[in-house]
Amino acid sequence: MPGVLWPQQSSAAIGGRRADMARGDDRSHPIILVCAANPDARERLVDELHTRYSADYEVMSSSTAAESADLLRRSSTAERQVALVLSDDLTEDADDVTVFDLARRLYPDVRRGLVVRWGSWVDPVVARAIFDAMTRTRIDYYVVLPRHTPDEYFHRTVTEFLLEWERAAGDHSPDAIVFGRDSSPRVHEIRRFLSRAGIRFRYAAPGSPLATSAADDVANDITDAPAVLLADGRLLLEPTNANLADAVGLTTALPAQTVDLAIIGAGPGGLAAAVYAASEGLDTLVLERESIGGQAGSSSLIRNYLGFSRGVSGAELSERAYQQAWVFGAQFAHTREAVSMRVEPDAFELTVAPGDTVRARSIVLASGVSYRRLAIPALDPWVGSAVFYGASAVEAKAQTGRIVHVVGGGNSAGQAALHLARYAASVSLIVRSPNLAASMSAYLIAELAAAGVAVITETRVVGGGGDGNRLEYLVLRHRVTGEEESVPSNALFITIGAAPHTGWLPDEVLRDRWGFVWTGSDVVLEGGRRAWSQARQPGALESSVPGLFAIGDVRRGSVKRVASAVGEGSVVISSVHAFLAERSAARG
Repeated sequence: MPGVLWPQQSSAAIGGRRADMARGDDRSHPIILVCAANPDARERLVDELHTRYSADYEVMSSSTAAESADLLRRSSTAERQVALVLSDDLTEDADDVTVFDLARRLYPDVRRGLVVRWGSWVDPVVARAIFDAMTRTRIDYYVVLPRHTPDEYFHRTVTEFLLEWERAAGDHSPDAIVFGRDSSPRVHEIRRFLSRAGIRFRYAAPGSPLATSAADDVANDITDAPAVLLADGRLLLEPTNANLADAVGLTTALPAQTVDLAIIGAGPGGLAAAVYAASEGLDTLVLERESIGGQAGSSSLIRNYLGFSRGVSGAELSERAYQQAWVFGAQFAHTREAVSMRVEPDAFELTVAPGDTVRARSIVLASGVSYRRLAIPALDPWVGSAVFYGASAVEAKAQTGRIVHVVGGGNSAGQAALHLARYAASVSLIVRSPNLAASMSAYLIAELAAAGVAVITETRVVGGGGDGNRLEYLVLRHRVTGEEESVPSNALFITIGAAPHTGWLPDEVLRDRWGFVWTGSDVVLEGGRRAWSQARQPGALESSVPGLFAIGDVRRGSVKRVASAVGEGSVVISSVHAFLAERSAARG
């Protein structure tokens, strides 16, 4: 897009400028590529980047998109890593491909920033260029040209880009190595757990050079059974999630004393409740049976969450919330599942697997939901290795070059399909409805179309098969015509049919026929005085048991959005305070 973001250069000036390499010459370093036709802009970008990052990155620059494309291709052939592309050029080649498109095609994890001058966003042409490039998934965000040295605002954006790239692609200094066969569901589960815990890892298949080298280092025969080698040399053979949690510094112990509040579930709602409860002085315990972040924690990118203009991964959002709650003093018991609850006169007693107990004066239930299993026996052999329930971002890279299908019409399904499109040869979204408009955000629908994700409407999966080690095809049935067809597929991600985790609750907790917890005025409307015998009305998020509150997806009538769960988690604490004060006054 010469002449839009920068003054037009003469053809002689543009054509006569060859790609130049900045002063760093260590070819083992990842590359930051600058493409800018304007010499002054290019010099400012290169100088600022070189001054700050040349010790760890090689800064390369060019004056045209064609030269940058050539650099990218040569870097790919030489197996060099490219971490970041900054360009002011949206020129398309004969195949309608920009330098950003080519960069992502060659390097799925690369970060891409459109360079603009400060204040140029008021120009409708520039603004439209940014909006269009974002919608078509050509860029990750825009970057403002440095105005002075050092320009920390510029470096904040660049550093965030590089951190995102390192999290997605950086495996040069892992915290752990995971061994085991890729066909093993437990190996996939371990990889997901470590990823959700913020632990960088590499996967080594049995017999691979990495596995052989590591086995020699620890003087152990690493077989097909799952194993994890930690950076400090410890080898965990067939570890449980609790073993992993203990090994990487996550607490699993329960407090001996009665706590003011027990929060069951560490998804967005539970984490928000923990932040507000702990910050307001309540002795707070959070129980999480799987991984911090809940379903949202596996989301590759949440674009519409307030305060994150570029979007934020579910893992990063969860990690930030976890750290925030922890520094306020909230206690966490990782990989601990509440399996029963007893209501006592002055507290609740929770039984926590495998057989421990903890007492709490009040409870916030934030246990979320799980995706319902498809009743398709033919797919059972691949559950956990090629058939996944949920939008697991960590599995995306394993689908490089494969044919992938996603079932679901909500935002989780759209985010999963969009992330998978970075790596997979093709991605198709299977939905039961005639279109996506009623269930998915408009920005996601537009981005899916731009990313080339096929949408198969009014269809469901009814079968599939393969050679025993690898899924090869799915059987699809049209809901209206009943026509069936077999389509090639190597992986299936299922994000439909939410089922709440409430079967362990006592009968006093009023639930609907699907297991969702009634709260607030609905308790009286549905259950009458049989369900609520108190003189006061139940709080807005209070269940039929005084002092037990339900928030987020587990609550009947909740809005299935991350922001909604966070909002409920923050406001429920005022009701918790009121309940505790009421109990204290009654005892006094």
